[in-house]
Amino acid sequence: MAKAKTLAEFQVKIADDGETATLHISDSEGGMLELQATREQLDVIADEIDRMLEATEEADEA
Repeated sequence: MAKAKTLAEFQVKIADDGETATLHISDSEGGMLELQATREQLDVIADEIDRMLEATEEADEA
């Protein structure tokens, strides 16, 4: 597996239909990944981020 890169920028651009979006993910080495996602997929991503933040919240308070 390739070594993980460091996130430099993340953008979500909503499509005109309001049902899809384009994710733009840039790494610190100048690489760019562009993905199309549905509202349902974005909801799953948001839920996973929320779970991670909740699970690590205690570390922020220490």
